[in-house]
Amino acid sequence: MPLPAAPETLNRVACTHCGDDCPDEPVQLAEHPELHFCCPGCQAVYELLAASNLCGYYRLDEQPGQRVKTVELPGRFDYLDLESVQSQLLAFRSPTLARLTLTIPQMHCASCIWLLENLFRLNAGIRESRVNFLRKELTVSYHPATTSLKDVVTLLAAINYEPQITLAELGAQPHAANRTLYYQLGVAAFGFGNVMLLAFPDYFSFTEGLHAAFGQFFGWLSLLLALPVLLVSARGFYQSAWQGLRQRYINLDFPISLGLTALFATSVFDVLTQRGPGYFDSFTGLVFFMLIGKWVQQHSYDALRFDRDFTSYFPVAVTRLTKAGEQSVSVKELLAGQRIRVRHQEIIPADAVLLRGAGLIDYSFVSGESVPVARAVGEVVYAGGRQMGEAIELEVVREVSQGYLTQLWNNPAFEKEARPTLETYANHVGRYFVALTLTLAVGSVLYWYPRDPQMALRAFTSVLIIACPCALSLATPFAMGAALRVLGRRRLYLKNAAVIETLSRADTLVFDKTGTLTDAHRAAVDFSGPALSREDARRVAALVGQSTHPLSQRLAAHLGPTDFVVEEYVEIPGRGISGVVAGTPVRVGSAAFVGANTPKQGPTEPQTRVYVALNGQPAGCYDIRSQYRENLPALLRQLGQRYQLALLTGDNDADVIPLRQLFGAGAELRFQQSPLDKLAYVEALQQQGRRVVMVGDGLNDAGALQRADVGIALTETLTNFSPACDAILEASSFGRLATILRFARDCRYIVLATFLLSFCYNGIGLSLAVQGRLTPIASAILMPISSLSVMVFATLLVRYAAHRRRL
Repeated sequence: MPLPAAPETLNRVACTHCGDDCPDEPVQLAEHPELHFCCPGCQAVYELLAASNLCGYYRLDEQPGQRVKTVELPGRFDYLDLESVQSQLLAFRSPTLARLTLTIPQMHCASCIWLLENLFRLNAGIRESRVNFLRKELTVSYHPATTSLKDVVTLLAAINYEPQITLAELGAQPHAANRTLYYQLGVAAFGFGNVMLLAFPDYFSFTEGLHAAFGQFFGWLSLLLALPVLLVSARGFYQSAWQGLRQRYINLDFPISLGLTALFATSVFDVLTQRGPGYFDSFTGLVFFMLIGKWVQQHSYDALRFDRDFTSYFPVAVTRLTKAGEQSVSVKELLAGQRIRVRHQEIIPADAVLLRGAGLIDYSFVSGESVPVARAVGEVVYAGGRQMGEAIELEVVREVSQGYLTQLWNNPAFEKEARPTLETYANHVGRYFVALTLTLAVGSVLYWYPRDPQMALRAFTSVLIIACPCALSLATPFAMGAALRVLGRRRLYLKNAAVIETLSRADTLVFDKTGTLTDAHRAAVDFSGPALSREDARRVAALVGQSTHPLSQRLAAHLGPTDFVVEEYVEIPGRGISGVVAGTPVRVGSAAFVGANTPKQGPTEPQTRVYVALNGQPAGCYDIRSQYRENLPALLRQLGQRYQLALLTGDNDADVIPLRQLFGAGAELRFQQSPLDKLAYVEALQQQGRRVVMVGDGLNDAGALQRADVGIALTETLTNFSPACDAILEASSFGRLATILRFARDCRYIVLATFLLSFCYNGIGLSLAVQGRLTPIASAILMPISSLSVMVFATLLVRYAAHRRRL
């Protein structure tokens, strides 16, 4: 195991773990006397990492860790063993897995992420730990039989990442306001205002006497006022630049820090040598105006925070049971104590107690294990599970957390292959832009210094400040963030902003038929065969009422409610459903599934047949005459002008003639397609280099939706929540699909336009700064203005595009 050497500088020994200076008598290891530690805490953490073969942690950078606190009092975390506490903190719990999300405010760099995501090496009971760095959150999954919640939290505290635990609210916690920025802005404003007053004699000739008498004193006083600005207000720029250098990366704050250092050092030199009062007015003003720009950017970006805005308008619906019957409501309206019904393949939106029915819960979205777990009446069922059997009734015990549903949707198991985006290109160009900025800054010094040293300093600092590519890096997030809000208002809910760009580059659209192109609520239903008895019709109604398939829902609405109980419920995607109802085996589905002979059907009859078998004997079929969605012909006609269209359906080819008229001669129509056939077709298109958008109902199309470049799940009431898709489109907005795709292309062009605007700003600013025509204060004012203008430009253009497209 390689051991890191303890660096020494000028009789000061650096701690092997945290890098801080050690005391005169550092703590040492008997086995390795060459290692030095500043405190027993750092020694304990090093020994913990070494015992687990994790000393690669010390190779991430020179100072990877932070000083560990002293050993906590024993029993401090005993309250975590209480059942009442665990029931509030744990988002999921089973005999084999427990999961929770903790807030870790101490994480700050790549070293923190690496260590926190390798907790399984420190505790064998921890299965997985994933970091959400932007939210400072850590999601931990552990084996309850091997370790406990108390052990997990104690481990985090031991390595100086003690979580911030609150029992007051579950789910996604609101982000606390960053008060540090306000303090820094206040200090900078105080210093800038007072230094400007002291520099007043330098600006006017009639104050020469005052300057001669008090000029040196004002210079020292300005230095005293500028020191807090340097140490407090400008600290964030230096910290960011240093962290970037430790990771061998030059970020946007590096040239800013370099310019501030040059300006402050020159001013100090002038005061010490009595050459003048220096440029402390420019220095404090520079920090002040840059902090204003930073505050504006942070405030604006918070207003467009993707995860928060997404959960605020994401109305996943659930079937609530009331005295008046079933009612579809948004999960935001669901309260503890209310009763809900969850059908086959539906997601359980909140922790609840099973009241009626046999629970067969698939927790693969939560735990990754696809084996369904049986739950009996009276047992707790956790949010995120998918019911795999008959419809069940539940009583909510804890209000739903939309942030938790967002975590399910963004589960790494459903991530697609990452492709370069406009934001990736912007960050890549930004690195080269910083290098160009440094080259121009050094070149301006070399040119101006022999001619005018003061002009050299002005040009150097102005170039470093004006050329910060903040506007370039903000163009994509603000444009796509505004687009997310627009599409959300039109009932298209996207997983992230990158989906918009992928939609803009698509060239192939693949559609499912049943539940996607057809409107099951408008379909006419007729029964063919000997009339069913009232009891048999109720049996069929009870069985189809368990399924979320559009045809099953249409039959359930046609047959009416029933109180029959279904046992041994089974649903086979693409084939049918079966169960025992009031002692009679019932099967509903395709002819092959129920064992019926397929009668001849006229080629022009646009209908689907659902066959019924009772006690193993075919009993007839329901003819469901397809009613296509409104405006479908116009929609397909618009889409066919730009995209390659295809249809994949599990139905027979009875609708081939009207569908060919709708899709056109160039579209490919495939019938009797299984879920695997749909998946294989999408993969074949992608191998041809096409960018595929799959539009389905999220049931039999889950594999194809996940495999497509963009999978759009179309749903009537948003109850078919499908983590395998990239977007959920409410059926009422289906007719706007062509307009939505045009709007996505508009957004991509808008981002490119903001890139061009940003380059123009920086080109003009650099040409003036190199010539020394801009003062540092003017540069500090222009830099946030340019960034703000790009943000406003992107947002307004997106809103204009939405208005032009009538979105």
